[in-house]
Amino acid sequence: MLYHGSDKDPLTTFATALFTHNAQIALFAFALGFAFAVPTALLLVYNGLMLGALLRVYAAKGLAMPFLGWIMIHGTTELFAITLAGAAGFRIGLAIAFPGRAARLDSAVEAGRSAGVAMAGVVLMLLVAGLLEGIGRQTVTIDWQRYAIGGVIFAGWLIYYYLPRGRDGRV
Repeated sequence: MLYHGSDKDPLTTFATALFTHNAQIALFAFALGFAFAVPTALLLVYNGLMLGALLRVYAAKGLAMPFLGWIMIHGTTELFAITLAGAAGFRIGLAIAFPGRAARLDSAVEAGRSAGVAMAGVVLMLLVAGLLEGIGRQTVTIDWQRYAIGGVIFAGWLIYYYLPRGRDGRV
Protein backbone atom coordinates (compact mmCIF):
# COMPACT_ATOMS: atom_id res chain seq x y z
CA MET A 1 0.00 0.00 0.00
CA LEU A 2 2.89 2.41 0.64
CA TYR A 3 4.27 1.95 -2.87
CA HIS A 4 1.38 1.48 -5.26
CA GLY A 5 -0.28 4.44 -6.92
CA SER A 6 -3.04 4.92 -9.45
CA ASP A 7 -4.33 7.57 -11.78
CA LYS A 8 -6.10 9.09 -8.78
CA ASP A 9 -3.11 8.82 -6.51
CA PRO A 10 -4.25 9.25 -2.90
CA LEU A 11 -0.59 9.64 -1.87
CA THR A 12 -0.48 12.99 -3.65
CA THR A 13 -3.41 14.19 -1.59
CA PHE A 14 -1.84 12.69 1.51
CA ALA A 15 1.50 14.37 0.73
CA THR A 16 -0.24 17.72 0.38
CA ALA A 17 -2.07 17.21 3.66
CA LEU A 18 1.17 16.25 5.43
CA PHE A 19 3.05 19.23 3.99
CA THR A 20 0.26 21.59 5.07
CA HIS A 21 0.15 20.01 8.52
CA ASN A 22 3.92 20.23 8.99
CA ALA A 23 4.02 23.85 7.81
CA GLN A 24 1.28 24.68 10.32
CA ILE A 25 3.13 22.88 13.10
CA ALA A 26 6.35 24.75 12.29
CA LEU A 27 4.58 28.11 12.25
CA PHE A 28 2.71 27.33 15.47
CA ALA A 29 5.90 26.13 17.16
CA PHE A 30 7.47 29.46 16.29
CA ALA A 31 4.51 31.73 16.98
CA LEU A 32 3.51 30.16 20.30
CA GLY A 33 6.97 30.79 21.70
CA PHE A 34 5.83 34.19 22.99
CA ALA A 35 3.92 32.40 25.79
CA PHE A 36 7.19 31.59 27.61
CA ALA A 37 7.76 28.66 25.20
CA VAL A 38 5.39 26.34 27.10
CA PRO A 39 2.92 25.81 24.20
CA THR A 40 5.87 25.28 21.85
CA ALA A 41 7.23 22.51 24.06
CA LEU A 42 3.80 20.88 24.35
CA LEU A 43 3.25 21.05 20.60
CA LEU A 44 6.60 19.43 19.82
CA VAL A 45 6.02 16.66 22.36
CA TYR A 46 2.49 16.04 21.07
CA ASN A 47 3.67 15.73 17.47
CA GLY A 48 6.51 13.43 18.48
CA LEU A 49 4.03 11.21 20.30
CA MET A 50 1.73 11.12 17.26
CA LEU A 51 4.60 10.10 14.99
CA GLY A 52 5.64 7.45 17.50
CA ALA A 53 2.09 6.10 17.67
CA LEU A 54 1.92 5.90 13.90
CA LEU A 55 5.23 4.04 13.83
CA ARG A 56 3.87 1.60 16.40
CA VAL A 57 0.80 0.89 14.26
CA TYR A 58 3.02 0.02 11.28
CA ALA A 59 5.46 -1.94 13.45
CA ALA A 60 2.61 -4.12 14.71
CA LYS A 61 2.05 -5.19 11.11
CA GLY A 62 5.76 -5.79 10.45
CA LEU A 63 6.08 -2.62 8.38
CA ALA A 64 8.32 -0.51 10.63
CA MET A 65 11.31 -0.43 8.28
CA PRO A 66 9.29 0.37 5.12
CA PHE A 67 7.37 3.02 7.06
CA LEU A 68 10.59 4.62 8.30
CA GLY A 69 11.98 4.64 4.75
CA TRP A 70 8.73 6.14 3.50
CA ILE A 71 9.01 8.89 6.12
CA MET A 72 12.78 9.38 6.04
CA ILE A 73 13.10 10.53 2.43
CA HIS A 74 11.33 13.78 3.34
CA GLY A 75 10.98 13.53 7.12
CA THR A 76 14.60 14.31 7.89
CA THR A 77 14.07 17.72 6.32
CA GLU A 78 10.57 18.31 7.71
CA LEU A 79 11.31 17.19 11.24
CA PHE A 80 14.54 19.19 11.33
CA ALA A 81 12.64 22.25 10.07
CA ILE A 82 9.98 21.81 12.75
CA THR A 83 12.71 21.43 15.38
CA LEU A 84 14.37 24.65 14.20
CA ALA A 85 11.01 26.45 14.27
CA GLY A 86 10.52 25.22 17.83
CA ALA A 87 14.00 26.46 18.74
CA ALA A 88 13.14 29.86 17.28
CA GLY A 89 9.95 29.86 19.36
CA PHE A 90 11.98 28.94 22.44
CA ARG A 91 14.35 31.82 21.66
CA ILE A 92 11.49 34.29 21.80
CA GLY A 93 9.82 32.70 24.83
CA LEU A 94 13.02 32.62 26.83
CA ALA A 95 13.82 36.21 25.89
CA ILE A 96 10.43 37.26 27.25
CA ALA A 97 10.67 35.11 30.37
CA PHE A 98 14.28 36.04 31.12
CA PRO A 99 15.03 39.42 29.52
CA GLY A 100 18.20 40.03 31.52
CA ARG A 101 19.12 43.70 31.84
CA ALA A 102 17.10 44.72 28.78
CA ALA A 103 13.44 45.67 28.89
CA ARG A 104 11.16 42.72 28.21
CA LEU A 105 9.90 44.20 24.94
CA ASP A 106 13.43 45.06 23.74
CA SER A 107 14.57 41.54 24.56
CA ALA A 108 11.62 40.07 22.65
CA VAL A 109 12.30 42.28 19.61
CA GLU A 110 15.97 41.29 19.51
CA ALA A 111 15.09 37.60 19.88
CA GLY A 112 12.44 37.98 17.19
CA ARG A 113 15.01 39.32 14.73
CA SER A 114 17.34 36.37 15.16
CA ALA A 115 14.45 33.89 15.26
CA GLY A 116 13.04 35.42 12.08
CA VAL A 117 16.27 34.63 10.24
CA ALA A 118 15.98 31.01 11.41
CA MET A 119 12.37 30.91 10.20
CA ALA A 120 13.48 31.98 6.72
CA GLY A 121 15.60 28.83 6.68
CA VAL A 122 12.66 26.80 7.97
CA VAL A 123 10.47 28.00 5.10
CA LEU A 124 13.17 26.97 2.60
CA MET A 125 13.48 23.58 4.28
CA LEU A 126 9.71 23.04 4.17
CA LEU A 127 9.69 23.83 0.44
CA VAL A 128 12.47 21.28 -0.14
CA ALA A 129 10.60 18.75 2.02
CA GLY A 130 7.46 19.36 -0.02
CA LEU A 131 9.32 18.56 -3.23
CA LEU A 132 10.83 15.45 -1.68
CA GLU A 133 7.45 14.40 -0.37
CA GLY A 134 5.56 15.08 -3.56
CA ILE A 135 8.12 13.70 -6.01
CA GLY A 136 10.86 11.69 -4.29
CA ARG A 137 8.68 9.67 -2.00
CA GLN A 138 6.32 8.81 -4.86
CA THR A 139 8.99 7.76 -7.36
CA VAL A 140 11.64 6.12 -5.17
CA THR A 141 10.12 2.88 -3.96
CA ILE A 142 13.19 0.99 -2.73
CA ASP A 143 13.68 1.35 1.01
CA TRP A 144 17.48 1.49 1.09
CA GLN A 145 17.41 4.27 -1.53
CA ARG A 146 14.91 6.22 0.56
CA TYR A 147 17.14 5.80 3.61
CA ALA A 148 20.18 6.91 1.60
CA ILE A 149 18.45 9.98 0.17
CA GLY A 150 17.06 10.98 3.56
CA GLY A 151 20.43 10.44 5.25
CA VAL A 152 22.38 12.43 2.65
CA ILE A 153 19.90 15.30 2.76
CA PHE A 154 19.96 15.33 6.58
CA ALA A 155 23.77 15.37 6.54
CA GLY A 156 23.60 18.29 4.09
CA TRP A 157 21.32 20.26 6.41
CA LEU A 158 23.58 19.54 9.39
CA ILE A 159 26.62 20.72 7.46
CA TYR A 160 24.79 23.82 6.27
CA TYR A 161 23.54 24.82 9.71
CA TYR A 162 26.41 23.67 11.91
CA LEU A 163 29.59 24.08 9.87
CA PRO A 164 31.74 26.61 11.73
CA ARG A 165 31.76 30.02 10.10
CA GLY A 166 33.82 33.13 10.64
CA ARG A 167 32.41 36.41 11.87
CA ASP A 168 31.70 37.48 8.30
CA GLY A 169 29.51 34.38 7.76
CA ARG A 170 31.89 32.58 5.42
CA VAL A 171 33.19 29.08 6.01
